Amino acid sequence: MYPSPFRGLSCAVQMALMIVPGVLVGQENPLAADRWNRAAMEWISLLQSGAFEEASTRVDPAVPEGSFSPQQLETIWTQLSGQVGALQSLQPGTVTETGVYHIVRLPAEFAGAPLTIQVTLTESLQISGLFFLPSEPPPYDPPSYVKEDAFEEVEVTVGEEPWALPGVLSLPSVEGPVPAVVLVHGSGPNDRDETIGGNRPFRDLAWGLASRGVAVLRYDKRTRVHGAKIPADIGLDEEVIQDALAALRVVRARAEIDSQRVVLLGHSLGGIMAPEIARQDGDLAGVAILAASARPFFEVLIDQLEYIGSLEADPDSPALAQLDSLISVVRRVESGEFPDDEPILGAHPPYWREVAAVDPVAVASGLDTQLFVLQGGRDYQSKPADLALWVEKLGGRESFSSKLYPDLNHLFGPGTGTATPEEYALGANYVAEEVISDLSEWIRGLGG
Repeated sequence: MYPSPFRGLSCAVQMALMIVPGVLVGQENPLAADRWNRAAMEWISLLQSGAFEEASTRVDPAVPEGSFSPQQLETIWTQLSGQVGALQSLQPGTVTETGVYHIVRLPAEFAGAPLTIQVTLTESLQISGLFFLPSEPPPYDPPSYVKEDAFEEVEVTVGEEPWALPGVLSLPSVEGPVPAVVLVHGSGPNDRDETIGGNRPFRDLAWGLASRGVAVLRYDKRTRVHGAKIPADIGLDEEVIQDALAALRVVRARAEIDSQRVVLLGHSLGGIMAPEIARQDGDLAGVAILAASARPFFEVLIDQLEYIGSLEADPDSPALAQLDSLISVVRRVESGEFPDDEPILGAHPPYWREVAAVDPVAVASGLDTQLFVLQGGRDYQSKPADLALWVEKLGGRESFSSKLYPDLNHLFGPGTGTATPEEYALGANYVAEEVISDLSEWIRGLGG
């Protein structure tokens, strides 16, 4: 459910960093770079030197209590350096201005991997966000199944202020109206391509399907565009559902789109939420569900952590002790014994319990629409066991179809051997052409 974009980072570390507030985009302001870079680099130096108390005093009071406490900062930095080694160099980077916030992206070299440290600052140079990103992904070189002359891309806006989101509609260059798909992201502040390391699975899907006559809308997630003003008590409705429904309205309003053949495609968390989005929308021709767990959420989360731990060769590794401690905390969150006002894995316990309360199979069973559930056999985040539950509950319906791809991972890219978080960071992989072809055939067969 939470693919790691960090080479060598444990699942525990990357999840704790994926949802930290302050992931924004906006307009670059190079003239202000010196001031903002200096403040950001000084703060990172405090973390590097272990001055967590002083670092905490520089945090914006608007940041949710406990998110950047001395203890939390120490945990974040200790886990990070334990996995990627010591910070060896830090360079000034680009500065992006969004309202009253300034986002500095500092190129950093750690002993084990290069990362970008993203620090969000207020006008008074207080810290309001921290995020660790992989180095800039390589330029996108489309897979062979993409025919770039077969479609055009149109910029669109999803939703309304104060939560308007930039998006793009890939429109086939054929006589319409054409079927359309709206893509719904997995966990974390994803961009429109669902970029993870060198992987851009949503662009693969959009360009691959558009090459085959299917329009596709993808958009930047609310937690990415508006991260600095996202409230601490954000729920799934604000994080996922509202914007997906708004995106569906955008495609239906286009004359090029056949409004009777509009499909929702959800990946990972987006797949878990897809049945509920479809229920609220009430007028979808089909729902494609990719890599969506059907087992209880906390069972899945603990299974992921234990799997990551099983990859650690050194039984005395600090990462294993951290994972064991985190698993214990997750069990306390599940039982309600962990304080609701203390963040864990980047969000407060009520959020995780809200996710756990979602039963996507039960919601899907009440839908009167076509369902297509796809699962990778090398996926350790959702598993073939999850697909088996979908089939067990819904497999007898004519409106239900499913497929297991034995050699594909969580991003539906091909691979061999033991699946690890590293394969998301090492180079670029593409969504398998077989997935594109299967989805295209299924979508084009829906009505019309």
